[in-house]
Amino acid sequence: MTQIIYGRHPVLAALRQADCHLEEVVIAQGTQGHWLGEVRRLARALGVRVRELERPALDRLAGTSHHQGILARRATYAYKSEGELLDMVSSLTAPPLLVAADGLTDPMNLGNLSRSALAAGAHGLIIPRERAAGVTPAVLKAAAGALEFLPLFRVTNLADCLRRLKEAGLTIIGSDARVAKNIYDADLTGPLALVIGSEDKGMRARVRQQCDLVVAIPMARQEVGSLNAAAAGAVVLFEIRRQRLGKVPSSKFQVPS
Repeated sequence: MTQIIYGRHPVLAALRQADCHLEEVVIAQGTQGHWLGEVRRLARALGVRVRELERPALDRLAGTSHHQGILARRATYAYKSEGELLDMVSSLTAPPLLVAADGLTDPMNLGNLSRSALAAGAHGLIIPRERAAGVTPAVLKAAAGALEFLPLFRVTNLADCLRRLKEAGLTIIGSDARVAKNIYDADLTGPLALVIGSEDKGMRARVRQQCDLVVAIPMARQEVGSLNAAAAGAVVLFEIRRQRLGKVPSSKFQVPS
């Protein structure tokens, strides 16, 4: 099976990968931009076919008109496993930073959270296999190429996965607008897995039980209530990055024996 990815940044990010799995690139007739030269050069170097079609044909293939005049076909997205996640954690020398999305169903939220996670220095994103958005063309477009670089792990049971990460030495941090402790009063410099709950219900009970700490983003205006999942994730992730940049480097991270 193949998957469609669309948009300038997702297609270019895929072409820039050493292990590029694109089968072809399709450009809408009349599309212009300096970036097209890089698309053609990279595709030619990788042996990826490039063809042009009328714009309505791209609309049909992408399922949207918001494709920026370019799309590509590739093999179906390959998620990484929980075993690969634990192997990666054990190989890190810097304090791990993982993001766990507990049941996000909005493709835009998942894509934007992926982009923020990569930008803030996260080592991977974890999603549950059931009752949650997976990787779709809309997710890839919102991620703007981030999922070509950020490992995405799909697990059967998120609560059990978080428990294993705790056993590996990580602190599990949840985000909830209703709690008293705020992110600026918490030490976020150690090995962390940040849990972002679903758009409507937040973290599920079993997932919340795995959290060592739950923090809130302090709001200047209570009328706002809370931020959406992707925005909340971005705020917490960049507070983690701010704290880590200001910390004197310590000994290398080691998985408990």
